[in-house]
Amino acid sequence: MANILIINADSNLRRLIKLALPGMEHFVQYSANRQSALAQPSSSTLDLVVARLVADDDQGPEDLVELRNAFPAARLIVAAALHDPALEGEKFQRVVRELHIEYCMLEPIETGAMLHTIHAALALPKRPESGPPPGRAATGA
Repeated sequence: MANILIINADSNLRRLIKLALPGMEHFVQYSANRQSALAQPSSSTLDLVVARLVADDDQGPEDLVELRNAFPAARLIVAAALHDPALEGEKFQRVVRELHIEYCMLEPIETGAMLHTIHAALALPKRPESGPPPGRAATGA
């Protein structure tokens, strides 16, 4: 059983995650936005964080830095609704790699892809609290 936090999920992402997790006995929490998620005291007990990054909300690569710092031991899946060329560019991909974000999925996301990505992320070894191991590259789904 894993502790999973879902941040900033719209109705489509919530539905997708519910479809991707049938029969799995995980403790799933939802947070309406990043600020309320960061205020949760249980960040060290989280196994997986799925965060939706939305270009329309003035979110950018610096938000990924804040997310990784807040949840250093959690595996991260970023579901990105990137409609802004500045976010889709090299800087965004560089930040994803440097922060060792395990998976970055660009919307629209299929149920099968989400299911595979959640299973793959949970199968990874638990991250050390101190951050990513040196030389570990992020992977994409």
